[in-house]
Amino acid sequence: MPKKNTSLSIEDFRKSNWQEVIELSEKKECHYYSSEFFKKAREKEEKNDIKNQEIFTILGGIASMMLKSESHAEPYHPVAVFHDKRSAIIDDYSDGFIDILAGLISDIKDPEMRARIGDIVWLRKRDYQAAQEAINSYLESADLLEDPENWTQCAERIERALRLSMALGKKGESFDKVISHIESVLKKYDGKDPLFLSQRLMSFLLEVRQGHVENYIELSNKIAQDAESSGDYYRARHYWETKASWHKSSGDSEGEKASLINAAETYVKEAECASSNLVAATHQQKAIEAYRRIGDNKKRIDELHHRLLEYEKNTLAEMNLISTPGIDINDLISKAVDSIKGKTFQEALFELVLQVPSPDITKLKKQVEESAAKYPLQYIFSGVRVNESGKVTARSTSMLSDNPEEVEKAIQEGMFRQAEFHHQIYAQSVIEPIRKQINLEHNVRIQDFFPIVSNNPFVPKGREYLYALGFKSAIDGDSVIALHLLIPQFENSIRHILTQSGHITSGLDTDGIQDERSLNTTLYLPEIKKLIDENILFDLQGLLVERFGANLRNLMAHGLMSHHAFYSHQAAYLWCLMLKICCLPIIRFLREQKDRNNINEQE
Repeated sequence: MPKKNTSLSIEDFRKSNWQEVIELSEKKECHYYSSEFFKKAREKEEKNDIKNQEIFTILGGIASMMLKSESHAEPYHPVAVFHDKRSAIIDDYSDGFIDILAGLISDIKDPEMRARIGDIVWLRKRDYQAAQEAINSYLESADLLEDPENWTQCAERIERALRLSMALGKKGESFDKVISHIESVLKKYDGKDPLFLSQRLMSFLLEVRQGHVENYIELSNKIAQDAESSGDYYRARHYWETKASWHKSSGDSEGEKASLINAAETYVKEAECASSNLVAATHQQKAIEAYRRIGDNKKRIDELHHRLLEYEKNTLAEMNLISTPGIDINDLISKAVDSIKGKTFQEALFELVLQVPSPDITKLKKQVEESAAKYPLQYIFSGVRVNESGKVTARSTSMLSDNPEEVEKAIQEGMFRQAEFHHQIYAQSVIEPIRKQINLEHNVRIQDFFPIVSNNPFVPKGREYLYALGFKSAIDGDSVIALHLLIPQFENSIRHILTQSGHITSGLDTDGIQDERSLNTTLYLPEIKKLIDENILFDLQGLLVERFGANLRNLMAHGLMSHHAFYSHQAAYLWCLMLKICCLPIIRFLREQKDRNNINEQE
């Protein structure tokens, strides 16, 4: 990022010999170039060479940006964000400087840096020639970084080349060149790569409907079988699913179904060789769910279910399988999607959050009490919840206790469990469908959220970018990034609104040390009930800190969430609820403004 008001020209860059830094770098990746550029900038500063200090600082910022190859609109993100500053982004650079970069492209020897600068010029100037240069350079860089074991860097550059070529048009030479490159890499390894390079490359071809289907069905089948024979069922499953996708692309429903069955059976095989009954039960449950999604496999599901019961019987912490009748939510999904079609981005967000109400705690309590009266056996004995390691994480209270406080606690636990059904229905029928429709209609950017989070009473000053990035990640479908950003910021916001209302949010120990209180405390303070609606507050407690709820705050904070846990229906519901809390002040203001206008018109 430019730091000084230094006038720079193309000749200044050429005279700085900046490309020598790249030549001396052991690894040909921008991440490594960035460190070397900043190191050089410090050397120039010590020599009071202001102009070259600025040049190397700028180049360090450009190289530091993190490539998100899956993103069409914003492929480059800041590598670091702090409470009061962040690292470089593309918008930091002036149009005049982008023109200088455009003039440098043809001089750049290194394909990695040439791709980066060509891409930036394309993103800012929509320079067709720069985009073509970037595509060719990304493929060159992918060749240099190609490693079947450490395959992600290579795949990311191929993916970015593909995204750029699609932007230029699928009928162009660049698109054909990228497809040819992908197929040549697949042919070279012929399934012998040990991890997921071939799977990722085939997913690119599937996405853009390219490639000879029969060839890749055969390749996927071979890799899946080889993986199974070596006991790598996780890898085998991915390739069976890829094979199913190839069958689906050609309209072969029988082939697709057979491949999905093979994928489901990998769970069964993992269960059979599991080190414990608890782990085996987990794999077996996934196998059953996979078969249910395939459909028309009742006999096999019954067999797997019978075996699951055996696993569970031998598990120290017993887990009972609970099944409920399916609910047809197709109509709900259609209504949700139709409600935001054609609306502006902000209108669509407001519509989303208004369609997701928190459960009514009075009704939840009534449901639990009625269920206890109708099915008393469920509430006679205390039960337990266990985590993926089989450890007991919560023990429920019996509702038949003589102690009124324990009865109330048991009802509360039942309410949190009941709320999970509410979360699941809204996540599947409203949140996820609307999220996908928003992405279809809008090119969502981080700055689109600034009107919501800026000057928001719930968002402290200096936290706007973190909230915006969190919500952007959520709408993109990246719940891992979204929750890691939003949950800690939300915890701070609760302390913020309490402090603004005159309440102390820290404790004082005997050594005089003041520690800020966490959500485990602040969400239960009497004062918070005056600031947050009781239904929303109950929802937050269950989603964030309750052991018989989702407990996402504590699980995430202690590293107890696996990757798939970030994509649960509770996770989707949580970020939507946080977005709702941020949107409500604006919605109220707009409604009040509309009411005032109506009154003025009547007068």
